[in-house]
Amino acid sequence: SSLQHSVFHGSTAMRASTSSVQDCRSSTLSVASVDTGDDNVDLIALAGERKKLIAEQKSQALEFFLDGVDVSVKVVIAISVWSTTGLSAHQGLLALVCIAVSLSTYGICYRLRELFDIRFQAKHGFSRRWKEVTHMGGDPRVARDAERRQLKHFVFRTIQAFCADLPWIVYNVRRVALVTKTGELDRTSQLLMTVSISIAGFGLGIKFAAFINLVKLIVGGTKLTQKAVFEELAADTRCGVGQSDAEDTAAAICLAYEACVLQLTQAPSFMVVTMTAGHDHRAGLEELQKLAPGVPYCGSTTCRGVMVGTESLRPSQIVAIWGIYDPEGHYTTYQFEYGKDIRGDARSSTMRAYSKFKQARDPENPTLRGMPSFVWINSAPGFEDLALSGMAEALGAGALGGVPIVGGSSADDGFKGEWRQWSSHNGGMIGTTGCAFAMCFCSSLVHGQISSGFNPTGKQGTITKMDGPRHILEIDNRPAAVVYNEWTGGEFTKLLQDASQDPDIGKASLYFPLGQQLDADTADGEPFQRSLHPHMLVRATNSVTLFGDCHEGENILMMAGTQAQVVNRISVVATNVVRDAGFRLPEVRGALVVFCAGAMAYVDSAMSVAASKLNAALGGTPYLGIHMFGEQGVFPDGVSRHGNLMYSAVVVSSRRRVMKLLNVDTGETILETDPRFAALVQAGEI
Repeated sequence: SSLQHSVFHGSTAMRASTSSVQDCRSSTLSVASVDTGDDNVDLIALAGERKKLIAEQKSQALEFFLDGVDVSVKVVIAISVWSTTGLSAHQGLLALVCIAVSLSTYGICYRLRELFDIRFQAKHGFSRRWKEVTHMGGDPRVARDAERRQLKHFVFRTIQAFCADLPWIVYNVRRVALVTKTGELDRTSQLLMTVSISIAGFGLGIKFAAFINLVKLIVGGTKLTQKAVFEELAADTRCGVGQSDAEDTAAAICLAYEACVLQLTQAPSFMVVTMTAGHDHRAGLEELQKLAPGVPYCGSTTCRGVMVGTESLRPSQIVAIWGIYDPEGHYTTYQFEYGKDIRGDARSSTMRAYSKFKQARDPENPTLRGMPSFVWINSAPGFEDLALSGMAEALGAGALGGVPIVGGSSADDGFKGEWRQWSSHNGGMIGTTGCAFAMCFCSSLVHGQISSGFNPTGKQGTITKMDGPRHILEIDNRPAAVVYNEWTGGEFTKLLQDASQDPDIGKASLYFPLGQQLDADTADGEPFQRSLHPHMLVRATNSVTLFGDCHEGENILMMAGTQAQVVNRISVVATNVVRDAGFRLPEVRGALVVFCAGAMAYVDSAMSVAASKLNAALGGTPYLGIHMFGEQGVFPDGVSRHGNLMYSAVVVSSRRRVMKLLNVDTGETILETDPRFAALVQAGEI
């Protein structure tokens, strides 16, 4: 109905404007359906399984032939003996023939059924006996069924060996010895019996080998009963993104929302909305609430454009919407304006948002227990560090890490103070000096990381005097601006001498960013940096202001990087997020990316290259890249911090936050929180 509403409210401006729909890989699959689709077919695994099944089919055909030869020889021998001496004289032979024929008949019928099933499975990739078909290629039931057939083969051959072949050999050896003395049978019959004994002996040797293998399996712990196969179910999450450059804000919102929903195939559970500063934000958000009533959203203005798919889009105006469909998750938004105690405001607002969530959550849903998967934050520039500190205190994200806080500082097209942040809190709010955030309880696993596009140089010192958290007066007891100018090779000498007022060096300092080496331990022991963007040179004190907080006693260093390095680093961040989380690329469902507006200006015309590399690193899944005036994210030590000229990303996967298993034989599902789950693990059933 939302999609129909957006189409119904179409206009000429909407039809004329451009919007793009990025292809979204869907992981949805109808249970008990054989039409799994290309996304659920592992062609390499399927080819390997088919090769093994064909080999097994040939082996089964050979066993079928040997059973036929074995029973035929026994019947021929018996008829030959009976024709010579009469049936009444060989009642024991009759019993042995009946046993052999019965077992061989069963074996032939059993093998025919197995041959038909193997042939079908080799051709179609699944067995007709399966009740559930979730994917083809790599299905554990293929190996399980092959092992089960092998076990049945060993059991059947053991029964044949001890119930048919061994008695046949004993009986006929005794019979040959007896008739050789009495001359009861002619030479032809004796020869046939000798041949029969030889064939039976050969067969007994083969079957005894099967018996030995059976003993080995049983001693090794193999159960004779069929082992259940449990498959880990993917989370029912999908991501979508849409954008529009329509001049009319309501029309642009309609088109962007429509494109997003087309990918999701459902109304979103949560949305991140971004617009350039020139749009009528209130009109756009009011239209969005009509299109998606009750759906929580959060977002802010972006600088000049966005990144979607392989494109960096920077028209005069743009609207972009990233949505996630997550019926088992929960998303709570909150918003507040900064007061005198920003840290305290952030802490109390976070606690109120969590209380709001607890009142609305389903207590029976295990996904919604504990802390959020992550917090998406959009803060006004200026007080991000204090806001993060307050939120971290409320979430328990201290020195040892905690809930990931990911997002960016709202931006405009020229640092004119036209930035805004908004959310669906209290029916919809738009702020200028505060913070909007969303507590995201995803049913799927997510992972985030932040990284700098620049590398440290050898030029470094210690902050020895500050005038507020973002104003460095002295480095190594010398004027900070003088030290910084020396580090740059005199780049700002003229500005320090001639400027009639304090010069804004925001653009020039893109080539000479500052940073800090963080000493916290990481898993691989590698050092990491936090980039800081110099803002102004204060001539009266020869000092430097920044867009991030520092403190006396901390290290400060100069960083550097080429355009190519900055372009490549964003895709490296995405690759690291996927790798560090242990996700396989096909498990990635989408991502939210913050690409610093300053880095975007530094790269400029190469932004499309950066978008293409990022798209490839995320496997072509729907992502939205927003250009912000500050980046917040998870550093390698697990702590969420604020930085500048950095890239922050959070990746959504298809892995469940709370594991859910499907018994592919019965269709029963078991959650990780179910006591039976632990019992299955302990019993080695998974």
